[in-house]
Amino acid sequence: MPKVSAKSDQLEESKVIEYLQENPETLMSYPDIFTSLSIPHQTRGAISLVERQMILLRDDNRMNKKHMDNLVSIARENEELNQRFHRLALELMSNDQLHDVLSLVQDQVQTFFHTDYVCFKFLPTISDPKKYLGTHYLEVNSGVVDTVTTWVSNRKPICGEQEASTNVALFGADLNVQSCAIIPLYHASDLGVLCLGSTNKKHFTEKMGTIFLQQLGELVSARLQGLLAG
Repeated sequence: MPKVSAKSDQLEESKVIEYLQENPETLMSYPDIFTSLSIPHQTRGAISLVERQMILLRDDNRMNKKHMDNLVSIARENEELNQRFHRLALELMSNDQLHDVLSLVQDQVQTFFHTDYVCFKFLPTISDPKKYLGTHYLEVNSGVVDTVTTWVSNRKPICGEQEASTNVALFGADLNVQSCAIIPLYHASDLGVLCLGSTNKKHFTEKMGTIFLQQLGELVSARLQGLLAG
């Protein structure tokens, strides 16, 4: 009796697999063979092909449901943010005092992004005839004026961890800031930054989306520019 090589076995298997892939209805035409097939399974021993397919389908359904639930959750969060942005825009338009606008933004943004600290830091070059900005100025000798100026010029929010000296210059020495989001403020001119700080290192990360932060910066900048010019 001629000896069948392993290579020959693999060739025959590949032909069978190819045939079944091209003619999936074949097994349905021979129910006796179909029902007698079994596939080893790590946790259930030998199971029928139908059972195996049902298990895979259930797993796929669970994954799809989880993915759909995540999408729905994100959509709800985005809708909530849109509503908050709308309310903030209305309140900004109804306030004509700079100090009221600064306080309003700090309070609302802290709620928007569930963060611990919110503060403004205006560039030293910004004029403040009515002395409303006060402690909101970035100190000339803070050591981060050039860095902040570059952030504002780039027009993009910065998220993640910063050096301890930068956190001190932006938020103060008494606050435990582990991660932050820095939002450039600009309109007709460069104004400064809106700083969001968290005690959680993972709250603001470099990989997080920044579209809402960008829109927030543009909204607040437009209102501040009008008040500072006035």
